[in-house]
Amino acid sequence: MQRIAKAAVSLLEGPARTMGRGAPEGPTEASFLAESFKHLIDDLPEQIALIEMSGAILVANQAWTKTVEDHGYLGALPGGNYRAFCAAKAAEGYEPARQAVEALDELAAGKRSSWRLVYNGRERWNGRDFEISLRRLAMGSQTLIVVVRFDLTEIIELRRARHDLAESLIEGREVERRRMARELHDSTAQVLTAVKLLLGHLRHETAPGHSADLVDELQDLVTEAQQEIRSVAFLTSPPALELGLAEALKALVEGFGRRAGLETRFDVSGIVESVRAPADIAFFRIAQEALSNVYRHAHARRVRLSLHSRASATHLMIIDDGIGISRASLKGTNALGVGLGIMRARMNEIGGRLTARRLSQGTAIIATVPNRSVTAKAELAMRRDIETAVLQPNV
Repeated sequence: MQRIAKAAVSLLEGPARTMGRGAPEGPTEASFLAESFKHLIDDLPEQIALIEMSGAILVANQAWTKTVEDHGYLGALPGGNYRAFCAAKAAEGYEPARQAVEALDELAAGKRSSWRLVYNGRERWNGRDFEISLRRLAMGSQTLIVVVRFDLTEIIELRRARHDLAESLIEGREVERRRMARELHDSTAQVLTAVKLLLGHLRHETAPGHSADLVDELQDLVTEAQQEIRSVAFLTSPPALELGLAEALKALVEGFGRRAGLETRFDVSGIVESVRAPADIAFFRIAQEALSNVYRHAHARRVRLSLHSRASATHLMIIDDGIGISRASLKGTNALGVGLGIMRARMNEIGGRLTARRLSQGTAIIATVPNRSVTAKAELAMRRDIETAVLQPNV
């Protein structure tokens, strides 16, 4: 892992500067320094070796030595040549070895300072996942390469188990939401309909006056309650995602607008395909929660939902022209803030993130899920792209 490689290098670099001043000059300098540092790396669980730019292995820790001895890779022991070892494996058609040879040559030529690869093993390591990193290391007047190899299998299996558990929990929540929507529609809504019918009958039986006015008010309240239940039931059990994320969101927004009496708009940019099942569900539920907040709290007239697909990430934005989210809500200290916390938790479950912004008029909710690992530069460009979209004046 990258952090492990950095830790190993930082462990070596400090003493290297100090001992380099007292090391003999000439061909033995690298060997002298490497042996001096062997005790620093010997007890580390990662497999670590120091090699010359030519690929000659100067020293390796116990984890490295034991692994290569147990598996018969004697050419990777100190005294052997790591580049030649990788080249031999590359000649057999092993792609990670070919990439390692290319990286070693680039490090030796000064074209890069580090390199990292996650790969699946073969032969005796078949079915196991590893990370290998190479990094240039200045030691005295010599420049060497530190090689760190780490078995990621258990970590990846734990991540997969976590992913499977998250999918199971999300699916369980979906089942419960659909059950609640059916209960609202089949029981509560039917009861309110019966109450309204009885009130209508009572209104016909009541003479004009104060009592009749009270019945009219009750009828209006029941009508409002029915509209509220229809909106909540729709947001709880919306169009199926089998339509695809974009089509399902479009149907959600249009249905919400009809039921809530708001002006709605849905935009799509880029080629939107299914991100992945948990992400699609999370996007959809965040849209539901955000629209529900608009309906209950924003006092908005218009709401716009946008889905932006980029090579690096997919973004969902919900923007309204209401009174704007309060600071207490942004901090999570009131009911609306709790809703934001739930939305953020949904994003965290799938490796995404959620941002809430108070605009000059209204609120913007931005949910982002990366499509793949992105560099800091790419992420910055991605965020600027979304900032531009959010700051558009027209909802």
